[in-house]
Order: sequence, then C-alpha cells, then structure tokens
Amino acid sequence: MNRFSWFKCIISVQLGILMLLFALPAMAEQSPVTDSYLRQINALFKQNNVALGHAELDAHGRVILKGTYADEQEVARAFSLAQTVVGIKWVSPVTPENITVKEWERQSTSIFKRSRVVDASGDSPPGPVRNRYAIVVGVGQFRYGVKPLQYAVRDAQSFYGFLTQPGRSAFLREHIIFLTDQQATRANIANAFDQIKKVAQPDDLVVFYMSSHGSPPDWQGGVGLVTYDTEVTPRERVWHTSINTQMLKDFADGLRAKRLVMILDTCHSNGAFNKIPGFLPPGGKSLGAGDNEGYGISKAQGKKVLGGSKDIIVDDMSSPRRAPSSKNLNMDDGWGKVLVAASTGEQRSWESDRLKQSFFTYYFVDGLRKNNGSIQNAFYYAKPKVTEQVRIEKEGEEQTPQIMATKNNWDMKLAKPR
Repeated sequence: MNRFSWFKCIISVQLGILMLLFALPAMAEQSPVTDSYLRQINALFKQNNVALGHAELDAHGRVILKGTYADEQEVARAFSLAQTVVGIKWVSPVTPENITVKEWERQSTSIFKRSRVVDASGDSPPGPVRNRYAIVVGVGQFRYGVKPLQYAVRDAQSFYGFLTQPGRSAFLREHIIFLTDQQATRANIANAFDQIKKVAQPDDLVVFYMSSHGSPPDWQGGVGLVTYDTEVTPRERVWHTSINTQMLKDFADGLRAKRLVMILDTCHSNGAFNKIPGFLPPGGKSLGAGDNEGYGISKAQGKKVLGGSKDIIVDDMSSPRRAPSSKNLNMDDGWGKVLVAASTGEQRSWESDRLKQSFFTYYFVDGLRKNNGSIQNAFYYAKPKVTEQVRIEKEGEEQTPQIMATKNNWDMKLAKPR
C-alpha cells in the first residue's frame, strides 16, 4: 500500500472515531455528592435518633436510604435530614426496604371497620349528571413562616367566581366548600373531603381546586399541598401536616361519584421556605441546582392519586396543541378521574405580577369561560399561553401544564350550555 493510501486510511479511522464520539449520548451529570457529604448525613442520623439507618450513594450518585427504620416517621426524618445537606435533587425518592412498622400495618386494625360502598355498575359510564359538588381552596398566608403567596386567594376566588357565575352556574352555592387562608387548614380540607364523599353519588360530578405552595418531594416522590397550618419544624412535619398524596388518593378512591376533576395550581419552590432556619441546605438549593429550582406534580404521583392505573392518559408534552373544536354542548358525556396540574414534576408554577394571578389559573379560567366550561378545551387553550407567557415574563423559565385522566372521554363541563 502506498503512502497516500495509508494517509486516506488514517483519516477515515479518525473520522470514524469522531463520528462515534458525537453519536454517543451525553454523559449523565456528575454527582457532586462526596464522601464528606455522606459522613455529614450519617452523623445527623445518629444525632437525631435514626439509630440503624444510614445513607449511601445509588448508581446515579444520589443519596439513598439504607439500613433499618423503626417506622415511616423515622424514614421521613432521615429523608428530610439528607435533603438539608445536599438538597432535593440529590436524594433518591426510594422507600427503604426495612421498615419495622409500616403505616398500613399500624392502621390495619381499623380497615375492616370502615364501611365501603360497592358500586354494582362497575366500570360502566354514569348517567346524566345529577348533582355537582366542589371544594375550592386558596392559601396565600401561612401560620408557620412559609413565604406568602400574593395571588393564591385571588386564584381561588377567580375559579369560585366561574363556578357561581350568574346565569351559567351549574353548581349550587350550597354545594361548594370555599376555604381560604386561615380557614384552609389541613383539618378543614380533610373534613371537606369527608363531606363530599358522604353525599356524592355515582352520577354526580366532583371538583377539587387548590392554589398554594407545594412541599418538598417526599421519600415517595410526592409533593404535598401546603395548608395554612402546615408545620415546618421539625422539617419532616411538612409532609405529615400538608395534604399529601395518600390523602388525595383516599379522597379519589373513596368517592362514589364517577366524575372527579382535581385542579392543582401548586408546586414546591425553595423560596417559599428560605426564611425557615435549617429547612434548606447551605446555599438554599440542591448542590449544583439553579436559583429557580422547583418541583410540581410528577407523573408517578398523579398516577398514584388516580388509582395507579396502567391505562392513565398523560399529556405533559411541551409542544402546543390546539383545543379540540367540539361543538357538542352536552354537559353529561365525559366521565372518569382527571388531574390537571399547573406544571410538570421538575418545574415551578409561577405567579404573574402583570396578571395579578398565577399564569395557569388565569388562562385556565379564561379558557373555561371561552369554551362553555369544557375542562378539555380550557386545558388546551391555557397550555400554550402559559408556556409562552412564562417564558416572556420570567425570562426563559419553563412551565408546562399537564393532565392525567383515567378515561379517553374526560371532557367534563363545569358550566351550563349557552
């Protein structure tokens, strides 16, 4: 082989190597969690009576809980302590295998005392809507040092105003429980859930709307809904005193009504807790995270709330979709369980100083007004507007509303046809 042929061969090999390198997927973000952080976390475990648990790194370089834990309260304590050292991003939301007393075991003695209503109609569609019930919650003031929200109460008032608008309302005022600020305690919201579960029948429609802060993600990855009286010290109390995933699931599972719409304009942002000593890690955010680190309702949490069905429909794609051009004014065709969330699992839900409301609630209620109260059309109307306006007003930040539904025909109506 002549010298020129060798040269061509070497060039070809080099080009091949370069192409291969560019074809390889980008390397995963390198973990900033070092042994010194693990030692710090494990020392905190010992200081806070987590005697048999310890922290290790998982395959992705995140902190994971190992060892044995007395109960789920101790798991929460350990998980919370780890978050205060490295932040939310670098603590893996995996429940430890060895928990001596699980919460479901503690409650097992009372399970069979509960009366369950068995719906003989199974999974068949309900009839026309008989009654409509709603719980509307807005929390802008908090008892224990959580940063106030400027427009959460106004969001709730806007949604409540739509449900009760003269001439269009399909909801009786006496069928709506409206809770804001000091009235929006965990006990009052839980009581509202119980009231609706008692009265709502299979053919009824139930709506739950809440605008508030979210808690940090817990050890199962769920973001709680912060109430007026949610506690923040010791830190793990935030999960036990907010409206957590299990409470939402129990409400959804306990309803006889075959139409349920949950609308959650909530997310966790570090700024909500930055005035609480020791709540956030040094620097006020996860290691290596941006200043606007935030967490909304994840797909996994939404699926758990809606019953864990494998067939749940999820729409959280960032590409805009046009609202379906339906001329059907029948209020009673859609059914199933629907969860509408203001953002995806790794995003914040932003408030707008220009709109004097949250972006999501403003455009979602506007969509309801313009689309005959259609949940589906309002969602697809609001979604691209929220994404666009957040990018403009918040200088490139991302917020993508999402829906999860248990049925294909989930377009329920919240207003009378014109």
